[in-house]
Amino acid sequence: MTIIDPAAAPRILLVGRSRDVLDIVLQELRDAGLDVSGTADPESASEHFDPRAFDIAALGGGLLGPGGDAVRSALKAANPDLRLLDVTAPTATHRIMAELEQRGSPVDLEAYCARIGYSGSLTPTLETLRALHAHHIAAIPFEAIDALLDRPIDIAPASVDAKLIAGRRGGYCFEQNGLFQRVLAAMGFAVEGLIARVRWMLPPGAPPRPLTHMAMRVTIDGTPWLTDVGFGGNVLPTPIRLDIEGPQQTRHGPYRLVAFGPVTLLQARLGERWESLYDLQPLPAARSDYEVGNWFTSRHPSSHFRHQLIAAKTTPEARYNLLEGRLTVRRPGAPAEQSHLDAMGIEAVLEGTFGLPVEQSWRPIIERAASVTA
Repeated sequence: MTIIDPAAAPRILLVGRSRDVLDIVLQELRDAGLDVSGTADPESASEHFDPRAFDIAALGGGLLGPGGDAVRSALKAANPDLRLLDVTAPTATHRIMAELEQRGSPVDLEAYCARIGYSGSLTPTLETLRALHAHHIAAIPFEAIDALLDRPIDIAPASVDAKLIAGRRGGYCFEQNGLFQRVLAAMGFAVEGLIARVRWMLPPGAPPRPLTHMAMRVTIDGTPWLTDVGFGGNVLPTPIRLDIEGPQQTRHGPYRLVAFGPVTLLQARLGERWESLYDLQPLPAARSDYEVGNWFTSRHPSSHFRHQLIAAKTTPEARYNLLEGRLTVRRPGAPAEQSHLDAMGIEAVLEGTFGLPVEQSWRPIIERAASVTA
């Protein structure tokens, strides 16, 4: 068990509806050395405790959704700087401690903003979220070249920052969204990591894939938004609301969320069809979920990242998708443009269109991709 230094730990208020569950989580957090108080009377939380005396308020599963709106509003009214976390009993202690660990894994915001070409506000508003999202997907390409080269992909914060920021490389979902989550948290956004089961390009009736995609839920003024900067050629061009169903328009076409049994299905309108992208799990994911998903995606023989050269980037003007030696450009309201590239063309596109620092060690996979396309 990780023990937190009490002198450095924030003050935590735990709010739930079950006294037994509350006592169990309180004991676990105190065993970890955390300064924590709690109440099983959520409607009177602001009366029992002064919200100004706390840094974080963790609200239990019984307060998820609209049922906890009044409690959230009362806590934030008393302390606008209070960080609110939604937790559920099985992973409540981990969720809270992961939040503290994330705060201890800082990201160089100045270097990140320079990497994505962003010079706007860092205030945690919806406008800032939308701007950061758009700049990120236009600047940092989606790619999994390391997996194709049989190199391990390390999703630890320091490794991701060294690769995507300092090294000016791209990455796939665990790298992209892991970085974006830390950026948002550093700016003061209420952000939670989620995990999903990919359905894109899955044949009808095929066995479900493992949980191998990371996305995020960002809550702003009580409204949850789905944010995802790491889904390749069909990445969300902008955050969309998680609390409504039906089409939500973006510059690159509409997306929609559908309650699909116990999960939420994300679909994109491509041509005349709604195409399923992934099943989003409702509860926040643990870091171990991402580590397992990252291992499968980068190392398992059935992962398509182990067999195909893939790169993607979305700008306001167009989506650029490279699959082996085929480059597809999709501009809003226009037919798709396709071209087939030889090895020199692939290298030029990786450097020019995607802004990647092509290495000599990439040459074999580039030549293989060109031969497959030819």
